[in-house]
Amino acid sequence: MQHNILSATVLANDCMTADALATTFMVVGLEQSLEILKEFPDVDACFILADTDEQYKIEMTDGFKKLVLE
Repeated sequence: MQHNILSATVLANDCMTADALATTFMVVGLEQSLEILKEFPDVDACFILADTDEQYKIEMTDGFKKLVLE
């Protein structure tokens, strides 16, 4: 099954966790990634998605938004 995630950026306390989750997110897709993130309260992520109109869409966790937008 192919998903529309083009990029998954993960912020975690250690590199191994961030890398493992980013790789997992690229495989499972956005919905399942968001479910997995519920199990990791100290982890934040940003996803770049391919939209149906050949546009890009960005989804971020609240913690990621706080770091980037504030």
